[in-house]
Amino acid sequence: MVTIDISIEDFSKLMGLKKPLSVEKLDHYMSFAKAEVDSDPEGPDENGHTKVSIDIKTASRPDLWSAEGLAREASGMVNKTGLPNLVFPKSEFAINVDPAVKEIRPYIAAVIAKGLKLDDFLIKQLIQVQDKVDFSFGRRRKRTSIGIYNLNMIESPIVYKVVPRSFKFVPLQFEEEMTVDQIFEKHPKGQEYGEILQRFEKVPILIDSQDRVLSMPPIINSNDAGRVTEETTEILIEVTGTDHEAVTVVISLLAQNMQDRGAKVETVLVEYPKEYGDLAQVTYPPQKPNLIEVNISDINRYLGTNFSVSKMQKFLEKRRHNVIRKGNKKSILVEYGPWRQDIMHWVDIAEEVAIAADYNKLEPTIANLFTVGSLDLSTTKENMVREILVGCGLQEVLNYNLTDKETISINMLRDTTFLEQWCIRLVNPVTSTYEYLRPDLLSGLIRFVGRNSEAVFPHHLFETGEVVVKENGEPVTVTKAAIVLAGADETFETSHRILETLFRLTGIEYELVESEDGRFIPGRSADILVNGKAVGQIGEIHVEILLRNDIRVPVSAFEIDLTKIDKLQISRYSPNQY
Repeated sequence: MVTIDISIEDFSKLMGLKKPLSVEKLDHYMSFAKAEVDSDPEGPDENGHTKVSIDIKTASRPDLWSAEGLAREASGMVNKTGLPNLVFPKSEFAINVDPAVKEIRPYIAAVIAKGLKLDDFLIKQLIQVQDKVDFSFGRRRKRTSIGIYNLNMIESPIVYKVVPRSFKFVPLQFEEEMTVDQIFEKHPKGQEYGEILQRFEKVPILIDSQDRVLSMPPIINSNDAGRVTEETTEILIEVTGTDHEAVTVVISLLAQNMQDRGAKVETVLVEYPKEYGDLAQVTYPPQKPNLIEVNISDINRYLGTNFSVSKMQKFLEKRRHNVIRKGNKKSILVEYGPWRQDIMHWVDIAEEVAIAADYNKLEPTIANLFTVGSLDLSTTKENMVREILVGCGLQEVLNYNLTDKETISINMLRDTTFLEQWCIRLVNPVTSTYEYLRPDLLSGLIRFVGRNSEAVFPHHLFETGEVVVKENGEPVTVTKAAIVLAGADETFETSHRILETLFRLTGIEYELVESEDGRFIPGRSADILVNGKAVGQIGEIHVEILLRNDIRVPVSAFEIDLTKIDKLQISRYSPNQY
């Protein structure tokens, strides 16, 4: 979640209101933007600003992490409906991308904003949205980062290229030239974000046609063109990153923010080299809305409502969308802003309708069904295994079902072939941190040990739950159980004792057959067989995996597929326990 500070007077003006909102009314409008007032008002100060903090409850809407974005959303419930203007005039500015940046930080987008009346308050608002988007949506500048520059000091075309680490320029808030390595070592921003570029021999740089340095993205601006003051009236805003869709989302919301502030926003042309394939000449920000077709009856059935097409159109326009009616009257086309990367399915449009209609005014209905509830077999198996492992002195861990590529592949000595053959990747992940459905439990437990290595060892952990693997190209959900024993005295034998206890108490006969598994030390691992069929693996975790996860003690572990074990003696356990 994200918290931002706004001025009630400034926010009311952005909404197009003649009088400032009361705190109660502000909180009411915030509810339509998945937010709420989080503090008592402070002020007004000497500049007439009454400041409050707003707590935004959604992590998938970076367009709301600013006063402009919140006002744009809330104003639809008052006086501004439909999609804001997306057509911007063309500027004379262009950015040429050097092929060398492709392997470091490949994408860049930019817009120009003219006619701004910057003061200390507005500059702080710009910095606030920059910080919030960089930190959360931009994953601390690793995925995207924003740069703001004094346009009057820049000559087109701008070149986005790489330079050696011996390259020198004057970084923001410093008075003397520094090399890239000196910035990493001495500048506060270099110390904070330098690790993003540390592994590269060359780093990205933005330079204009007069060889004036704009910045070293995503670390720090220069101290001339990269310094914006109250005298600045025209600015260039750029976004660099590793994900083109994310870069496009950020530049779109920033362009709209500037337009909402009354600036004249102009486009910037980015010329990509042939190495980028389909990307050639791209004009930013995008000037066409995204489009999704939805069925009216599906939305009504989903919400338990009976809204007419006209009523639904009115609701969607309040949510700042455009609606195009189709001739059959069964479906409509919804145009939505390019900053709304969270809209991926008709259910998302149904949510927009429900918000505009006001959840509190929707009549609840009683489901017309009758069922007798009981635990699923897989859940009963999990509960049984969970109780036994707790009895063995292990502590339960609950990891997310979504994970990242590094955790399941690189840190487990697996290559991209494993990802392609066995793993399910989301088509439109909100963040690369939650990009894949986890294919096993062991990788998450290993990561957990590494992230908690400052805690006193030994760590005796287990997890049960669902994982998803690819079989014949299709996702298959299975239930697994895994343990990790981390400590100076942990060996194959210590995890084997836990396995023996688990199977003895559940009436399972098994055998171990020596095997080679890249996750385990050669000669110290085995397949677990039940009725001659492999149901899991056991062994001592490979030293290289421990090092990649910052673990400095031996680790033994096993993981079993409960779905493959049919004859767990569930009758030994009273169902009333669960």
